[in-house]
Amino acid sequence: MQKQKRKTNHIHRAACALLAGLALSLGLLTGCGSDGSTIVVGKKNEKGYSRAEVMVIAMTEKKRYEEVCTDQIWGVSVGEKGDDFETYLKKQIRSFMDELKIMNLLAADRGISLTSEERAAMDRAAAEYFGRLPQSAIDSMGVTEADVQHIYEDYGLAEKLAGQLTDNVALEVSDSEAKVIHVSQIKTSDESEADAFQRAASQEDADFQSCAEEAGLTVSDRVLGRGDESDAYEKEAFSLAEGAVSQVIHADDAYYVLKCTDDYDEDETAARKERIYEERKKRAFQEIYDRFSNTISVSYSSGLWDSLDLTSEFEKNDADFFEIYAEYAIK
Repeated sequence: MQKQKRKTNHIHRAACALLAGLALSLGLLTGCGSDGSTIVVGKKNEKGYSRAEVMVIAMTEKKRYEEVCTDQIWGVSVGEKGDDFETYLKKQIRSFMDELKIMNLLAADRGISLTSEERAAMDRAAAEYFGRLPQSAIDSMGVTEADVQHIYEDYGLAEKLAGQLTDNVALEVSDSEAKVIHVSQIKTSDESEADAFQRAASQEDADFQSCAEEAGLTVSDRVLGRGDESDAYEKEAFSLAEGAVSQVIHADDAYYVLKCTDDYDEDETAARKERIYEERKKRAFQEIYDRFSNTISVSYSSGLWDSLDLTSEFEKNDADFFEIYAEYAIK
C-alpha cells in the first residue's frame, strides 16, 4: 500500500486534522479564477482533464471522507478562510489534477513513457475500477472506461517519472556525511568544574560515570549525526575514537565533556544515509518540477469546478482509484 500512502500525501488529510481546522496550503499553479478557465499570460497553456476524468479522482475522495466522517463532513468549515469542506476538497483535487497533468508533460519532455507491459497493467486497473461502478454512478459521473484508462495511465506515468527523473542527478551520500556515533556527556555552566572533570575522566582506567557522580554531575547518553550539534561540539565528538574522552567543549553558553562509546554505529549510519538520500532526491525532483511547472498554465472547461458537486448522494460502491492502482501497478 506504499503507493496509496504516497498519494495520500497529495490530497487526503486525516479527518481529525481537518476537524481541528487544517490550514490550506494549496500551491495552485495557474492563478486562475474559480472555474479554472483563465489563461495566464507568459505561460504555455495546456488543456486540463475533462469533467469525467476529474470525477474519477473526486468520487474516490468523496467516498473516503464519507466513510470516515459520514456525510456530516460537508458541514465542516476548514482553514483560515473558513471554507466549507466541499470548497476545500475541490481545491485540493484541482491542485492534484494540475500536478498530474504537469508531471505527464514533464515525462514527455524527458522522453519517459510507460512500457507496453505497464500500460496493460493500467488498462486492467481501469477495467477493474469501471467494473465496480454501478450504472447510476457511471451515469452521474458521465464517465467511460476510456476516461478511467486515461487517468490510470497518467497516474502510472507520474509515478514512473517520480522514480526516474533524478536518475542522472548526483545524490550520493558518503559514510562520513551519514556517520552516526554514540557518546556519553556531562554538561555544566562552570568552566573550572568542566576542566576538573575532564582531567579526572581522562586518567587511565577512570570510569566516566563514577567521575561524574563524584563531581555531582549528570551523565547523559547521546546518539549523534552530523549537523545535530554546534560546529565546535561536532568537530570534537566526531574526532574521538571509541573509549576516548574529549577536551572541554564550549558551546551554547555551556561546557561539555564527552566520552565516545561507539565511533561508528553501522545500522544507524545506514538508516541515516538512506534518509539523507531520499531528502536529496525529493529536493532535486522538486527543483526540476518547479522549473518546468513555472512555464505551464493548466486550464479547464469553463465552469467545471464551480459545477462540480461532491455533496450529492451516489450509490455505494467499492471503486477506490488508488487502492486498485496499488493492486495492479508493476512494482
